[in-house]
Amino acid sequence: MRVVIPKKLHVIWVGDDSLRPDNCIDTWRLHHPDWEFRIWGNSDLDNRTWINKAHMNAMQKREWNGVADMMRWEILYEEGGVLVDADSVCLKPIDEWMLGLDVFACWENELVRPGLVAAGYVGTAPKDPLMGQIIKDICVSPSVINDQAWRTVGPQRLTDTWQKYQYSRLTVLPSHFFIPRHYTGMAYAGSGVVYADQEWGSTRQNYNELKDKDVSQTTRNQQGAV
Repeated sequence: MRVVIPKKLHVIWVGDDSLRPDNCIDTWRLHHPDWEFRIWGNSDLDNRTWINKAHMNAMQKREWNGVADMMRWEILYEEGGVLVDADSVCLKPIDEWMLGLDVFACWENELVRPGLVAAGYVGTAPKDPLMGQIIKDICVSPSVINDQAWRTVGPQRLTDTWQKYQYSRLTVLPSHFFIPRHYTGMAYAGSGVVYADQEWGSTRQNYNELKDKDVSQTTRNQQGAV
């Protein structure tokens, strides 16, 4: 099988380290023992040279998830691999066939957010042009804090860049692969494969509770649903 995307698994956590949901993050490490695994944190934000560092500094005062989004694009462009949200629970290993795709993401939800590509689960080869274009477009933006981060640097930015430049190598996977439960309450009830479950920590502002949650219950619930 042709392998394009390297077996590198990335997670970003910046901001208050005491709220980091290691219980969720560890599920990804557990299911991918033969992958290179890295958590990018505050020291990386402070010490690494980032193209969009000025925008990251501005975003820190508003939304840490927006800082993570901008880091996401630059990490994927330089390193390649798969970058997943820290507030998600892995239920099964990513299948090998996905690594043969040039770049993949998934829909946020086909019913309640039709047409919006989620930014939380993205896999690419290094130097992917779509990642590079997102970085460039953010760089030339006068401001990224004139609207919510999900619009200026997150999923809407990914969706708009994909459509504007007609990047045909992106494979958008079904939302139920990684986001079977949307924050609106819409839940997948089909029999298709589910690789992860999104906990929506940033949206719900519940990291204090999430970090102590028994995520094995999430695993049991999803296995029962599918």
